[in-house]
Amino acid sequence: MAKLVDLTRLGGMVPKTITRAPRPGNHPWRTVETPAGLLNSIGLDNDGIDTFVADHLPYLRTIGCPLIVSVAGTSCEDFTAISEQLNEQEGIAAIELNVSCPNVSGGVDFGSNPEMCHQVVAGVRQATDLPVFAKLTPNVSNIAGVA
Repeated sequence: MAKLVDLTRLGGMVPKTITRAPRPGNHPWRTVETPAGLLNSIGLDNDGIDTFVADHLPYLRTIGCPLIVSVAGTSCEDFTAISEQLNEQEGIAAIELNVSCPNVSGGVDFGSNPEMCHQVVAGVRQATDLPVFAKLTPNVSNIAGVA
């Protein structure tokens, strides 16, 4: 995108969600065009936090706009551990908690249960001084209760 857009003009960038361990993601087909748009089921394919910090973060620090790192986990401890590791890194503006991914097992569990969501946010809040955003799912009967 840097060839098409001056990245320094962006208000921020959120790279693909990262997890504690690498994830291969879902099997193809991951995107399918439909008459109503595009279905997307990537499955949180990523290299894991250690590779993100070692291999991807150095480049992302150079793009010239705030970097918001999206994290996901299968437990509160996953979210907390990743956030602790990110808290030690330079060049990160905020952390996004991906508690809304419908394309992985347990992906919306934290975002559809108010108590579980509270536990994740509270644990991460203790683990980092960075601003924290929870990316909630619209697939609930009362999003205000989860928020």
